[in-house]
Amino acid sequence: MRRLLWLVGVLLLAVSGYWAHGFLTAGGVFEDIAPVGLASCRPVTGGGIAGIEDIAIDSETRVAFLSGYDRWRQARGETMRGAIWTYALDGGGAVPVDATATALPAGFHPHGISLWRGDDGRKVLFVINHFGGRHTVEVFDVDGARLAHRTTVESEAMVSPNDLVGTGPDSFYVTNDHAYEAGMMRTIEDLGRLRVSTVLHFDGKGWKTVMQGLGGANGINLSADGRSVYVSAMSERAVRVLDRDPQTNDVTPRSVVDVPGYADNIDVEANGDLLLAVHTKVFAFLAHAADEGKLSPSHLLRLRADGKGGFSPQTFHYSDGSDISAASVAAAAPGRVLVGAVFDRKILDCAM
Repeated sequence: MRRLLWLVGVLLLAVSGYWAHGFLTAGGVFEDIAPVGLASCRPVTGGGIAGIEDIAIDSETRVAFLSGYDRWRQARGETMRGAIWTYALDGGGAVPVDATATALPAGFHPHGISLWRGDDGRKVLFVINHFGGRHTVEVFDVDGARLAHRTTVESEAMVSPNDLVGTGPDSFYVTNDHAYEAGMMRTIEDLGRLRVSTVLHFDGKGWKTVMQGLGGANGINLSADGRSVYVSAMSERAVRVLDRDPQTNDVTPRSVVDVPGYADNIDVEANGDLLLAVHTKVFAFLAHAADEGKLSPSHLLRLRADGKGGFSPQTFHYSDGSDISAASVAAAAPGRVLVGAVFDRKILDCAM
């Protein structure tokens, strides 16, 4: 009996050690990345911007839509309102403007966004909104830099929506970054890096799950021809590349691109390359979330398309977070890139 207990103890110790090593590795403890910087970055503040977690740029008007709210203030229990701000890339020192000041109630906490453009020139901005225990998608019609709120979409299927991408004027894919909204199972999901999150599609009338078994589904985007879907799998430290049937919106796995961190939002460049923000030092990110005085590295990747459906990741920006901490998105326009972050009260406007 004593020998059996000893063997069980050794086994538990080995399993715990294996889990701890995997958890620390995934958290970036052993990553060592040389700093590399973007050129000519200008911090943009003002207009009340905070926590610009996602950015969408209209390439025609060169207006950027900035989605955010002050997550530090929210964590302190303060009542505040987020917004979609517009920022003119050709404004020469322009200050972001709240484009949703009168569009929604005070409890607007926007998260992932997607700007959809139709062949007829119609534009729609889809916005994930978290407020009061509800998760909704707010749909805005776009006219230049003006937003007109059209409708709200809600479903119990959106357990923990993070990002979305439009597929039509009323339809979109959306990621659930967790399978459990709160409680012990969510903690187990995080600690075990369980692959239980999903991607949903809403066709304007009904919902369906198009992919499951993902480790923390986060950012999502579409190729220009609409035949490829890109999904960040955070805890897998990977981006999943999927083939899409535009008629049914069903997807099938094509490939997996490994990246050195927890993958966040994805931007698609005109040449088919992807820009990706990753959180390489996860424990620094958590410390930054809890304490405004602590920095978290910002890590941006370009996933270069190889012309055969695959991608090769290359770091084009890595900092200790003193320029901007915990970058969550890099959105490109010709010659420019805007960088947003989960908590900081600024964005970076950089030459590319």
